[in-house]
Amino acid sequence: MATINSTPGNKCLSHNPIIYIVQAGSPLGATFLRVRIVATVTMSGVSHQFVFSEPASSNENITFDISSAVRAVADLHPYAADTLNDYPALTHSVTAYDDYLYNGVETSSAGTASGSFTAYIGRLTDRERLTGESPLRWSRKPINTPEICFYDTNHTIKHLLAGSYSQAPGVGVITVSTGETGAANIFGIAWPQDGYEMRFINSLGVHENVFIRCLPSTEVNIKTDYYAIARLETLTNFSRGVSVKQNDYEQWRMSSGPLDRQWQQWWLHEPLMAKWAWLKVDGQWLPVHIVPEETAKGVDRSKADALTVEFTLRFDINGSPFA
Repeated sequence: MATINSTPGNKCLSHNPIIYIVQAGSPLGATFLRVRIVATVTMSGVSHQFVFSEPASSNENITFDISSAVRAVADLHPYAADTLNDYPALTHSVTAYDDYLYNGVETSSAGTASGSFTAYIGRLTDRERLTGESPLRWSRKPINTPEICFYDTNHTIKHLLAGSYSQAPGVGVITVSTGETGAANIFGIAWPQDGYEMRFINSLGVHENVFIRCLPSTEVNIKTDYYAIARLETLTNFSRGVSVKQNDYEQWRMSSGPLDRQWQQWWLHEPLMAKWAWLKVDGQWLPVHIVPEETAKGVDRSKADALTVEFTLRFDINGSPFA
């Protein structure tokens, strides 16, 4: 009978390896042996089953990574800009079997079940995996330098509550009440107050906010198809072509504003890599895609300019983003 020798425990993220080690049995007289596991992944009360199998020798330890199954279920979770506390915990468990041939007949052993374990949406960085360090917060924003943003007394921003790695995060609302208004003066550069609030899902699967400024550059991508109208021609009426225009989505050139090196690193590896993002335009959260340059410039020690990150926001809606 197959035996589960090692389980991943509860401190798992869906986009990192989730390892189970199963020891094959040693059925007498078997001419072929295979270890099969059935992984059950549950999210929001709905369970999904996945099957993994590997050929084995008697008493051999087989390693199974079921993260692909957990990711497949995690990717079904629909994020929304205004549903801040919707962060599901996925549970996973496996049942292990020996499949073998005995006298030409395929036979399976009784299943050995593991306990149920919890996984969260998100991933560790490669550096965290190399060093064995787990994130202590659900945001990777630098904490030793202030966030560069524009705000007024009535504006609210979202901040993550610090929590342990084994707990699902909560997202709270705090109000900026310093009373500072007007242009900010950072690194000796005065920027106009023309910023927007962007919300995105960070690499740990949690809502996060950041303020960005709009550059004076807007593009509209309009798809045009040409057709000819088939109708009877006369001396005064002709068969003319018409054009059908659609997909008039806008693209905005955006900038992070001046940054220090740590904040620039965060911009390059968090907002620019986000899969889910929304921009607040006239009080409405509109879905957008972040389109970075093919090569984003990092630190340039040959210049004394303030560090910035520039990118393009493509709206996922057609027509004007303004009311």
